[in-house]
Amino acid sequence: MKIKNIPQQVLEPIIKVIRSLVKVHSIYWIGATKNERSSSYLFNSEFNGNLKQHYEFTLLIISYEEIGDSKTFRCEVFNKMKEQVKLYSIHYSYNDIKRRLEEGDNFLSRVLLPENCLFQESPLFLTGYCYHPRKFEEIKKVWEFRLNRASYFEDKTDTVDMVNDESARMVLVSQTLLQTCAALIWVYWEWKPHYFELNLLLNLCKNFSKSPLIVLPKKSFTSKKVYSQLCHAQYNSNFKTVDDVSIEDSDYASNLAERFLRSVRKEGNKKLNELELLHNRQYQNKITAK
Repeated sequence: MKIKNIPQQVLEPIIKVIRSLVKVHSIYWIGATKNERSSSYLFNSEFNGNLKQHYEFTLLIISYEEIGDSKTFRCEVFNKMKEQVKLYSIHYSYNDIKRRLEEGDNFLSRVLLPENCLFQESPLFLTGYCYHPRKFEEIKKVWEFRLNRASYFEDKTDTVDMVNDESARMVLVSQTLLQTCAALIWVYWEWKPHYFELNLLLNLCKNFSKSPLIVLPKKSFTSKKVYSQLCHAQYNSNFKTVDDVSIEDSDYASNLAERFLRSVRKEGNKKLNELELLHNRQYQNKITAK
């Protein structure tokens, strides 16, 4: 399969690299981005400029064995691709896929299509998307649960305490962002993350939403520093015995989380209204057709 704007000399090696790391049944494409960066140097008369292309792939990978650590797997792919391709992967085992397809899975029904397949050892038995008012109610229920949890963590970040611990506050902010991402992914994809890593979830959301751009790092030093603190908040809280997060940093992060949650709530509610109409209309059409 060819992906628009992605040359085969990039696509074929990444498939080969993935298959070298794990025994793969199939690989499906969800999203791909090509970025170009140019550089030039004043004090190098022999080097006037350089244009480098970098790629980002969102792939669903079905393997015969469980992938214990998604982040390590993605880092290995990044290194083997000479740091030119970033992978944001969703992993399923082959046995899990078979079970889910037997039961019915709306996310998989939209991804595991022949036109999205980059590699496959054998065909999968696919089920169609399930339209039903009760299915919509399930989507709405999970959406509200995730948003309520995100709001709970957000409220706690601005609580006035007797003891100040900005690293601990950063954990609360990161949890706000993680739960907000999970809500957004659910309402668009009907998929529950297997692995809660902030950088991964934000970049998955980037496939269908502009809201993650609020949080993803900008060019400024502060933006990059705070993003790193958010991504490593749990680790820093558990293993660092010196609180090196400033109140300015945690305030900056808290403001990002508040804006992100507000944007996602507005965007998600709009999507939810669309889904409600779609599920009710398709279900009524199905009944009428009988």
